[in-house]
Amino acid sequence: MKTNITITIDQEIAKKLREETNFSDLINEQMKGYYDVKKSENIEFLSKELIKTKQILKKNRKKRRDIEETIEKITQKQKNFKKKLLSKAKMIEQIRTRRANERNPQKRVEYFITPEQEYDILLKGGKI
Repeated sequence: MKTNITITIDQEIAKKLREETNFSDLINEQMKGYYDVKKSENIEFLSKELIKTKQILKKNRKKRRDIEETIEKITQKQKNFKKKLLSKAKMIEQIRTRRANERNPQKRVEYFITPEQEYDILLKGGKI
């Protein structure tokens, strides 16, 4: 569908247009070319935004994988600890026997926490 509009152009251009057989098509082609360039500029801008968004997604996926790995490690530790779980008295007794076995005449071993405190630390998933 075509629409008539009134525009003003330079006299020299008007003379050259009148020499053309179908100057309406020529103007339409030129205007389409002008707006296609605008669209391509818009496409370039959108392409840049897409690249930025992809980089953000890549970083977020990496963070998600790191968090999932950390959660998996924690759950694995909890499972392993539950398998080894002994009663409090048995665990404290094991700590005392281990400490007794670590002592020998050549070196001196000092502990700054009691076996009960060590048990509490191990129960919470910490390492000694």
